[in-house]
Amino acid sequence: MSLPPRYPYQEYMFQKILRRKKVTVIGKPGCGKTRPIIDALVEMQLIVPGPEGVVFFPNGSVFVMCSGPAIATWLRQFPEWVDESSLEDDIYVVRGPKAERLALWHQAKTQPGIYITNFACFRLDFNTIMGVEWSAIIADEYHKVMRRRQSSTFKRFRSWTRHKEVMILATGSAWSKQPGSMWTAFVLVEPMLKLFRSYWRYLGTYCIIEEGAYGREILGLKNVEGLKKLMDRYFAYVPAEVIADQQPKGLRNPLDVEMTKEQRGLYTQVTDEMIAFLDDGGLIVASTIIGKILVLRQLLCCPKILNDTLGMGAGYEAIVDRLDEESHIVIFVPFRLAVEYIVEALRNKGYTVDGLMGGVGHVEQAEIIKRFRDSRGIIVCTIAFAESFDLETCNTSYFLGYDFNIDPNQQAEGRTQRAISKHEFVTWNYIKHRDSYDEIMLMNLNEDMLSQSRVLKRSKGLIAALKGTNNE
Repeated sequence: MSLPPRYPYQEYMFQKILRRKKVTVIGKPGCGKTRPIIDALVEMQLIVPGPEGVVFFPNGSVFVMCSGPAIATWLRQFPEWVDESSLEDDIYVVRGPKAERLALWHQAKTQPGIYITNFACFRLDFNTIMGVEWSAIIADEYHKVMRRRQSSTFKRFRSWTRHKEVMILATGSAWSKQPGSMWTAFVLVEPMLKLFRSYWRYLGTYCIIEEGAYGREILGLKNVEGLKKLMDRYFAYVPAEVIADQQPKGLRNPLDVEMTKEQRGLYTQVTDEMIAFLDDGGLIVASTIIGKILVLRQLLCCPKILNDTLGMGAGYEAIVDRLDEESHIVIFVPFRLAVEYIVEALRNKGYTVDGLMGGVGHVEQAEIIKRFRDSRGIIVCTIAFAESFDLETCNTSYFLGYDFNIDPNQQAEGRTQRAISKHEFVTWNYIKHRDSYDEIMLMNLNEDMLSQSRVLKRSKGLIAALKGTNNE
């Protein structure tokens, strides 16, 4: 069976991987980054389909590191894009007990194949992994664990891949707050460039920095065009506008709600006194300013997180009130306890609902998503878990609380905005409790988004070329 042609922007990603071999592939969630990566491995003859369904790995095994939710995606797409179903026999997921993991890493030396693991197992088994000669190293959604320069995963990965020939980073999130968030990606793909050797030299080149009472403070951007050129040189970056025609249009909708009387009373107490008194004699205490912010966020998301005697909150009630209009929805929350309480409450109302959060394995994840599609049900998912899976049958999502950074929220949005979706638009309803911390968070996220847009925006000509619509 012949494969369908790549989209023009996928062809650009594919050619950039072949040319650079060490590269960061950046594209909006759902654009199809996996296809050009796998195609490039085949083109470089690191994966070679042979006669009678045999697949060869002439230069050794292929290493893939990704978040837990992404494992199912790679398991599905390797056989699909290599166009060889028998490849399933050469793909190994390395997780579980230590003895089983180590046995598979040692097997990779003598039985070449594709070995997929998560970030935690990479850290645990790093010394053993280093002992294998890998033909290619792929880190999908690398930003989850390697965006911070102090990250132990980044430091290990950097030392390990410094002299490797083929190393591919992939992400749907190019940016988090300021240009420093891209420094680790630059260092990994071009470790010898002088500009990248010092984080502060790099940051000072593209940011306005001021020495303050508490250290260096980033005041804004500078040399934006220079940063764009740097990205386009070392990254296979595809602007969101390029794939806009192949995905449903997305609408962010702030949904104003009034806190319940219970929420408002507790919110006021915590805000003013950093302590709140419950009717059963219990206390909610915030010992620091950061602790107070966390308590307020939990109180707005789901008061039961703080005490089991409390209600579900106005945000939850607003969502339930709208279920008569659309009951095939996704609810994103920042706290895993909220997932458990909301799933239980909705099941008690008779809805088909499941939770997705850390600890859910790839097999269970696939079962939950299939049930969600088949039953037109509900999924409640932590924002942190919302990566690398398709919820394309759903066109309505709710954010009952948000992440501090842009990219996890955008990743979550991307679960329903897929190229394989049949509907024309998707709506992301951001619950906004009036006169609350929600308003501050949404304002900060909007400011970050405006700064991000200055760096990620590209010319109409380039966008047309990547779409394949430039006739000049």
